Amino acid sequence: MYQAARTVAASSSSRLHSPVAWNRKQDYYDLEAGERTPLLYARDNSREALRYRKKLRPQDDPNRVHPVALGLMLALLIFLLIGVVIGVYLLLLTIQRPWPVSHPFFLVERPAWWPYPTALEATSLNRQAITDVIVVHSDTECCFNQEQCVRFLQNTEQSWWSGGRQEHIPYNFLIGGDGVTYEARGWKSQHGFKDLPGQNTTLVVGMIGNFTDRQPTAVQYAELKAFLTESIRRFSLSPQYRLHGAINSTRSGNDGAALYSQLQRWPHWMGFVQQQQQQL
Repeated sequence: MYQAARTVAASSSSRLHSPVAWNRKQDYYDLEAGERTPLLYARDNSREALRYRKKLRPQDDPNRVHPVALGLMLALLIFLLIGVVIGVYLLLLTIQRPWPVSHPFFLVERPAWWPYPTALEATSLNRQAITDVIVVHSDTECCFNQEQCVRFLQNTEQSWWSGGRQEHIPYNFLIGGDGVTYEARGWKSQHGFKDLPGQNTTLVVGMIGNFTDRQPTAVQYAELKAFLTESIRRFSLSPQYRLHGAINSTRSGNDGAALYSQLQRWPHWMGFVQQQQQQL
């Protein structure tokens, strides 16, 4: 009996450690005999593995961005934006200003003084090539408030349109004695003075009034400076522009002398251009 008990114990121990056991009654190897009892052990192992995977999951997730990497990317993006801002600021500093401008720029656009359906018809100006500014005087009475200046622009527009020429006001801009710039043809269209050079590279600015024997008002000069600086700021005028006056050979030799005596002291002054026949 003792020997039989040892045989049964050995057989049971063999079943525990081997997944394959010999079935003496059936005369074959029992493949399932060794798997019944060890299932408890395997289940315990699976629980341990599950807890281990849970611990590793936050670090081993391939789709998760590491906090340190995310912080580095954000810092790199911030430095990039700061670099762009500094670059733009330095670029703006390289744009030459003709002088410090304390007088603000005032602009009255064309629709504000010409509220009629007739659209401006003029050849487009090559904005990238604007290198010259011609300043002339209108050789008329000056205007000292917006009502007077608007009336002057309307009369000039009607005169040029109904005088047989069927053309719009020829100036690009006009500056009144009220210190305001009035848009005529603007920055995008060629001026209408066919006897003045450089129609595709020039802005013509008219100072409203007769300035042969007397100077324009101080606010007109200040507004002209503000206009030039604003044109550069809008990239509508080259920072290396050339400033000119116009001499009308059909008038007296000192036409606009008081105006030009001041402009000749300004930066970028390059002298006079000749103009004939057409009235400014």
